[in-house]
Amino acid sequence: MPFPNHPEKYGAEPIVTPDEHADYRAAQAEGDVPEPPEAVVLCYSRGLMEYFTETYDGETVDHYYGRLYCFEDTDYDVGVLGDFGIGAPTTAMLMDELVADGVEAFLSIGFAGCLDESVEMGDFIVCEKAVRDEGTSHHYVESETYAFPSDSLVEDTTDLLRERDEPFHVGPSWTTDAIYQETDAEVEHYAEEGVLTVEMEASAVFAVADYRDVEAGAMFVVSDYLGQSEWDPKFHLTAEDMQRLGDTAKEILASRSRT
Repeated sequence: MPFPNHPEKYGAEPIVTPDEHADYRAAQAEGDVPEPPEAVVLCYSRGLMEYFTETYDGETVDHYYGRLYCFEDTDYDVGVLGDFGIGAPTTAMLMDELVADGVEAFLSIGFAGCLDESVEMGDFIVCEKAVRDEGTSHHYVESETYAFPSDSLVEDTTDLLRERDEPFHVGPSWTTDAIYQETDAEVEHYAEEGVLTVEMEASAVFAVADYRDVEAGAMFVVSDYLGQSEWDPKFHLTAEDMQRLGDTAKEILASRSRT
């Protein structure tokens, strides 16, 4: 059976478009609809979202599912979208709506399970490609193994990390919808292929960005290690790492908006 199930999906016109939905939301809004930023950090951690809003002055754009918070010190050109949950489907839907309103770049950040024990806690992982083992991306672009980030955003990210002397790794990630169905065989297979991490959004973020002709990247910190015989969770040790990750993502997008 092909995926998606209907073989003639690609190239067909969707019934509801993000632009049409944006027009509907604007018509329902009271007063003027605020302008979104040029670039958005996609944030899946409630704790990190709280850190952003408590640390940086800004304004909430009360127009989307979840919370879009724009930073004053970037002249509101950079924002963070959070408090909308986790996973590929909702992330893709919100990206579609933000692109329709003018957002041009996304940087997806968060926890990732690690398949490589040489990656230390606190190291950043910059995703160079993502295994499309989730369902959402296949409704945007034809099915193949990987989805890819924007070269320029990967380059800007790694340049800044080198400039700041941050320890980081560049490598593939495995994106899956089912975190409680990750098996020993899968972990072994992807680890042997050099995949560094597993998470729930990157391949969909890249596919939507490619389809909508905008830029996207992804960066993670280690939350747990997935060995082939045991699981080693480290979520309780990641608060400061996540804050550094958030600060770095904001700085990357802000530096791009100034050029």
